[in-house]
Amino acid sequence: MAWKILVVDDDTAIVRSIRRVLEAAGFDVDSAESGEKGLRLACEHAYDLILLDLRLGAMDGLEVLRSIKEKKPSQLVIMITGFANVPSAVEAMKRGAYDYIQKPFNVDELKLGIEKALQNLTLQQEVEELRQRHVDKNKFEKIIGNSQEIKKVLSLVQTFSGTDITVLIEGESGTGKELIAEYLHYLSPRFAQPFIALNCGAVAKNLLESELFGYEKGAFTGADRAGRIGFIERSDGGNLFLDEVAELSEEAQVKFLRVLEKGEFYRVGGTKLQQVNLRVIAASNLPLGQAVEEGRFRRDLFYRLNVARIELPPLRERKGDVLQLAKFFLDQFSRKFGKQLKGFSPAAEQMLVGYHWPGNVRELRNLIERVVLLCGNQIIDAEDLGLAAPLPQVQEEDALCISLKVDLNNTTNAIRDANQQLINRILEITNGNKARAARLLGIPRGTLRYHLDRDKEGQPTAEQADLPFDSLANPGQLL
Repeated sequence: MAWKILVVDDDTAIVRSIRRVLEAAGFDVDSAESGEKGLRLACEHAYDLILLDLRLGAMDGLEVLRSIKEKKPSQLVIMITGFANVPSAVEAMKRGAYDYIQKPFNVDELKLGIEKALQNLTLQQEVEELRQRHVDKNKFEKIIGNSQEIKKVLSLVQTFSGTDITVLIEGESGTGKELIAEYLHYLSPRFAQPFIALNCGAVAKNLLESELFGYEKGAFTGADRAGRIGFIERSDGGNLFLDEVAELSEEAQVKFLRVLEKGEFYRVGGTKLQQVNLRVIAASNLPLGQAVEEGRFRRDLFYRLNVARIELPPLRERKGDVLQLAKFFLDQFSRKFGKQLKGFSPAAEQMLVGYHWPGNVRELRNLIERVVLLCGNQIIDAEDLGLAAPLPQVQEEDALCISLKVDLNNTTNAIRDANQQLINRILEITNGNKARAARLLGIPRGTLRYHLDRDKEGQPTAEQADLPFDSLANPGQLL
């Protein structure tokens, strides 16, 4: 199929000349003698290339270029200009034109400029096809949903993917932060390069720095004799995804800030400066700004990470997507286990939509996998799901009255006992969602975990016995 080219020039003699040359070379050519007509044709039809004169009538070439790029950002445009207007042509290239051809031009110059532009277009199309194969291979149809909340997320992904801007993804556990990070990678210009993911919360604190930055041989006891490159170097040229980034130690935060600012770092135990070119995608299941206010995360690093932010909504805030996700997982696991399940009963659908989903999409996925494996019927009913009846939900801004009962005749620490009752009641209200419970209580999640662990273990140690509720937090005592 012939390349399709639009020529926009108010000089009819030049239009006829260009058209004759291009049609003889096998191109399909349309023409317009005004900026207005050229813009209309560009919007109504698909052209591989537009030759656009800078000097037109009432609507000049720069204005036409701006309008075309607003409507079709990837449209290939070559400007045609006289010698006196070369600075304007350079300005047009800054605004998105691919190149410019200077009048008067000969046939060979014209053909060479067009062939060069179309070769670039062919390369772009091949890259896009390769990208699409990567996206298809990695099955990003898992990012499904028609809710406005998820559409907003996907719109931000599209906006951020074409740049090297640092992205911060925030959302509760199980909302799909790594999946969104992978999607960003495969839509980005770095998609053919590595996508390296590190969960900072899953690595021991004393090993995290060496895992991230790598280390030289003999850097510490137990180190590999040959040393090891870290996750940063493995990401060179591609995208590095740091999940639970708030778990970085203060020293690691300082070093990582240098990576973001200058693209350089030292391996643990090393003296040679290492250079990298990567894009960073960070994630946190709690607002990173909260960690900053609590003194657990550097403010300057937060500002460098929080350049472009994506907030993933919890599943309870996108109820309209629950059944679509459930049916997707049902089809997926039915194929996996060789089952012929057809769907959910109305009662089951009502239970799925009404449930609070404290574990978000991950919990839904795991539930459907278990149900498909165990269900002996073609239609999944409510009792097959095994979900508890939804607990009453309380909005964070609503007032809440809680009664606490403390036996003053049989306690040595009434405040501690009341605090523990308050924690348990809040966890009931939040359906076990510890992140939301910590926000309602006004304490860090680590403090909540401390009190829950102490409650499981029974009596506190001598050192713990007199610790106030806020012993690990900045806020004042809760009771």
